[in-house]
Parts: sequence; C-alpha cells; structure tokens
Amino acid sequence: MGYFWAYSWILIPIAGIAAGAWKEWLKFKAEQSNLGDSTKELERGVKELTKQLEMENAALTQRIQNLEAIVTSVDWDSQLALPATEPLLIIDPIEPTDAEQIAQLAKKVR
Repeated sequence: MGYFWAYSWILIPIAGIAAGAWKEWLKFKAEQSNLGDSTKELERGVKELTKQLEMENAALTQRIQNLEAIVTSVDWDSQLALPATEPLLIIDPIEPTDAEQIAQLAKKVR
C-alpha cells in the first residue's frame, strides 16, 4: 500500500487533464448540436431553391418549345415572304410636314 501512495501525486495532474478534456468534449458536443440544427435549415433552404429552379427551368423550356413551334410553323414562313414593295412597318412622322403646318396656320387665321 505504501507503494501506491508514493506515486499518488501523479494522479492529481492526470485527473486535471482528464477533467479539462471532458469539459472540452462537452463544449464540442454542444457546438455540434447547434451546427446540426443550422445544417438542417440549410438543407431545407437548398431543397426549396432546387424546387424553384426546377420550376423556372420547366417554364423556360416550355417557352422555348412554344417559340420553336411558332418559328417552324408554315405561317411564319409565309409572313416572311411578303413582297418587297409592301412596307412591314409604317411609322408616322412625329413632326408635321410643311403642308400640314400651313394648313394648321390657315385654320388659326380664319
């Protein structure tokens, strides 16, 4: 028994080191549980974003298919084959012509 008590002074630092390690392990577990909750929230957010992107992708694919159907239709080709003498777009002039200005002035004078 005397032999045990001769080296018992070594048990005090070992117990202190073990207590410190235990305390650090408890901190780690608490932090890990907090991170686990935030990880679950992030996973939910990623799933929601993935669903939104899939919906947008499907909508854009549908739009592209509609545009392809319009462009490849027979009516599209017939509209492009208009005679060159017929203007495709008629733009009214913003400013009146000289003749229109003279007519407006004549109305004001009368």
